[in-house]
Amino acid sequence: MRLLRVLASAVGLWVLGGTSLAAIHVGPVHVKVMERTGDKQFSETLKHPQKLSSAPKLSATTPFSLTFDAFDDAAHKNALALDQAFVVLRHTGSGKESALVGKMGARGTYRFDVTRKHFRTHLAPTPGKYTLTLVLGSFDQGALVYPLGEVQVAGKRPADAKKVVYGRREEIRHRFGEAQRMPNVLVSVVFALLTAAPLGGLAVAWQRMGVKVTSVDGASAVFLGLVAMYMALAVAYWVGVRLFPTLAYVLALALPTYVAGQRALSQRRLRKQTK
Repeated sequence: MRLLRVLASAVGLWVLGGTSLAAIHVGPVHVKVMERTGDKQFSETLKHPQKLSSAPKLSATTPFSLTFDAFDDAAHKNALALDQAFVVLRHTGSGKESALVGKMGARGTYRFDVTRKHFRTHLAPTPGKYTLTLVLGSFDQGALVYPLGEVQVAGKRPADAKKVVYGRREEIRHRFGEAQRMPNVLVSVVFALLTAAPLGGLAVAWQRMGVKVTSVDGASAVFLGLVAMYMALAVAYWVGVRLFPTLAYVLALALPTYVAGQRALSQRRLRKQTK
């Protein structure tokens, strides 16, 4: 931020052909601090080189604005477009500086605003008194550094960082290959029996239908083998085969299982009819 003042002073001291540049003239400077509700908390109009009569208090909920007009003549008739326009806020204790860039509306009319983001980022971490300085510059008209007075910035100072203590730290102990927690043995046995229960139901159904293992023909053997492959797929999926490969295998077995089942039932029906 000090570089801005150096540049402004350098522009002001610039000489062309031994003739000094004309001066920048500032019209009335309007300083306002408003509540978010629109109520005016502070308002004062300054004429160069006047300063603020008191230090307005700034916070995240009280927007600050500063407006003025720049001219190239003392009669304030010819508006001037500046090459640089800043408001510099400098903390009186730490020397920390923050700059606001002016926004030009009509030619020669400038406005500065302390936004909520700017306040929280640059001012709130370092509350206290700040000097307010208007820094203006023009390559044709020279420079102007106008101290406006002081403002009071509200906020909370950040808590001091914890002191870093260097030294030996506690030993880090890792547990490798920790035993996996398993369910109770009784729960495992009951689950296994429930899983195998459909096979018992299948055996009972075969017995009622009069199916004997010794009398199983070729078509029935193929069908039962395909059913066994479905059971093996269920086990494989449970153990580690992923869902989509399992579905692909199921679809591949669907048609052969249907054909083998139809053929086995047809042969059984024919045997019953011949008896």
